[in-house]
Amino acid sequence: MAANNTKSLELWQKYGQYLVIGMPYADGLIGEANGCVLKDIDGNETLDLAAGQFCSILGHSHPKFIEKVVEQMRQVVHIGSQFMSPIVLEAAAKFAEVAPGKLKRSMIFSTGTEANECAISIAKMYTKKNGVVGFNRGYYGLSLTTKSLTSIFGGKFGDGPSVPETYRLLAPHCFHCPVNTRYPECNLLCLESSIEASIPSPDDLAAIIIEPIISAGGMIVPPPGYLKALKDFAHRHGALLIVDEAQTGFGRTGKWFGVEHHEVEPDILVISKGAGGGFPVSGFITTDEIADKVQNEGFSHLASHQFDPLGGVALSALIDIIKEEGLVQNAAETGAYLKARLKELQAKHSIVADVRGEGLMLGMEIDADEAVGRSSADVTLAIVALCKQKGVHLTYTYFEPVLRFIPPITLTRKEVDFAISVLDEALAGAVRKELSVQSLLPQNPFTRSYMEKQRGKWTLGRIAAKLYETSPERWVKKIHEMVSK
Repeated sequence: MAANNTKSLELWQKYGQYLVIGMPYADGLIGEANGCVLKDIDGNETLDLAAGQFCSILGHSHPKFIEKVVEQMRQVVHIGSQFMSPIVLEAAAKFAEVAPGKLKRSMIFSTGTEANECAISIAKMYTKKNGVVGFNRGYYGLSLTTKSLTSIFGGKFGDGPSVPETYRLLAPHCFHCPVNTRYPECNLLCLESSIEASIPSPDDLAAIIIEPIISAGGMIVPPPGYLKALKDFAHRHGALLIVDEAQTGFGRTGKWFGVEHHEVEPDILVISKGAGGGFPVSGFITTDEIADKVQNEGFSHLASHQFDPLGGVALSALIDIIKEEGLVQNAAETGAYLKARLKELQAKHSIVADVRGEGLMLGMEIDADEAVGRSSADVTLAIVALCKQKGVHLTYTYFEPVLRFIPPITLTRKEVDFAISVLDEALAGAVRKELSVQSLLPQNPFTRSYMEKQRGKWTLGRIAAKLYETSPERWVKKIHEMVSK
């Protein structure tokens, strides 16, 4: 039964005309949120398995976090780039304590895009080189440099030119191997072949940037040994390895940082999203060697919200709370329980092709084309909508449809059980022939109009283009050459 959104829809009608709609917004207008639960102004509650935009890692309105942030707001909010505050110094020290290996020197910003942008600039300054490598399913930000590396918003869809000397490697997607082999017999052929096919001048590379779990691109977990091989390649050619921990950082995967599952120490580690517990905080941390070299050569960086006291207190409080409440361990244990329950659904529902991920960062791939005569994209949309009707919020990835489970790391087993019961019903309901996907769309006219206009452009055109990009012609040719040797 659909939720009663009377108050929310009245406000949509009254004020929706003043918005530029860039996303398909739900009908319910959220009035408050606590823990893992959102509550709209009509009183409908929703279990949030996306932690906001994957940012509210402590859950919503965590009392200790709110107390620290409010206390700082009473003292000083913003002081500009010429001053430093005590809480920022404390946050930097705490960040260094939990960061892996020799990573010690950090900067704090407000968005992941600017943190990645600055990390890339430092890599170029440190190496005196220009080339930067991302992945063909990666997402790194929305500035010109980071968007040039990001596959989801490629230039072919009208987003403008790319920065010269930016390259992409094949994502190490073992479930849909882009080179049609199998791990470990493949000997990481996807890496070797795409390096040869995609990077014309490896000795002019400044940096390679990768997410420990490639989230938007399909919840892809690199296989054992992959990140080590990637770092070895980078260092052989004098480049730095940048690891983007926007979604995987601060306990999400059952370790403080996702890269720790791979026993690899990056040269620069970037944080954002969860780093501020829902408040906009980002940054990076690097080694003394790298920091000293670029500082000695005149490094400077100016941003309006650089080393802000509020960003500092958010990061500091986040680290304290994760330690005090044992949330890294909770993510590992509750994540293992959630993964096991999702595997149960995989055994029960034929449209579930795969369950993958680490800790409380999991994906469930849907493959329904043959089973129901409806596209997997439409079935996935129906699953998400049916879950929403029953009080569970999920998102899904680009490329092949994969449901994403990235909740606050405070999630409980009781909440997992509720989510599984709702998802079980949704998986069954989404394949019913009589189900109308149209009927599941939001009722507010602004979102409905947006979705109707975007549907053909995104679901059909863009996904088709992205599927091709997983094995473009030059890579296929190179793979054939290598295999035939």
